[in-house]
Amino acid sequence: MLSSKLFSSKSKFLTALGLTTISLLLTTNAAQAFTLVNRAGFTDAEFEDLLFNGDFTELFVAEGRIGNNSLSSAERELGLNTPLIPSGSNLIGGIPVVSGQRVWGNGTPVNFSLEYTGSQVNYIVDGQLLSTTSFTGAANSIFIRTRAADNSFIELSNLAFDGTAIADNVLSSVSGTGRDIDYLQISDISQPFTLTGQVLMSWTDAVPRNSALAYQIKVGSTSTSVPEPGMVGAMFLAGIAGVAYNKKKQSVNNSEKEVSL
Repeated sequence: MLSSKLFSSKSKFLTALGLTTISLLLTTNAAQAFTLVNRAGFTDAEFEDLLFNGDFTELFVAEGRIGNNSLSSAERELGLNTPLIPSGSNLIGGIPVVSGQRVWGNGTPVNFSLEYTGSQVNYIVDGQLLSTTSFTGAANSIFIRTRAADNSFIELSNLAFDGTAIADNVLSSVSGTGRDIDYLQISDISQPFTLTGQVLMSWTDAVPRNSALAYQIKVGSTSTSVPEPGMVGAMFLAGIAGVAYNKKKQSVNNSEKEVSL
């Protein structure tokens, strides 16, 4: 259940990355380095602009959504999707190549992992495996997106990239009668890689439907010109935890355009 502290003002706290930059030299056996980009306040419209301008190209998308919150195949709760690709003034794609069914517990955290070898994707949520060899090629960036609507809350926490902690409670969205959408970017990556963490969904009143409560992990490549506002944290080594801070953020306007969910 949503706590009154989180939900009383129908706003949310985005647990984001601290503004302190941590730079460390890599050793021979160190984990893969990566860069975190502060995307606080980033919108779906801005993400679409990256796609249309060629600043980011999706390779594949792993998603989790409330669906119909059942084992019925009428709506999926898990999926590995084709990329969104610009076609004129529209974005096409976002079709599952493999999907799964599950029942989300209200306020119950579950573990997930996403592994990409360069030729195979393995996506595990609470022990359920979705796997495909449909996507191949290089990737250098990940956009993580959370969405909450209809009196609900979602949080991705305990994120780690190749075993290196990013931060606790990294990305969350909470909504009253409107909706809230948030982004986090992990850049300067290569493959193979494994991203792990926990996802928690909760709601009051009726259970949300379809993509009203959801997250996406968008794996792809950025161009060298992609803007990275508020870049935080540079190189991380195994065993070094990220620094987090709480930042209050207004709920996203209900008229904001939704992309791919």
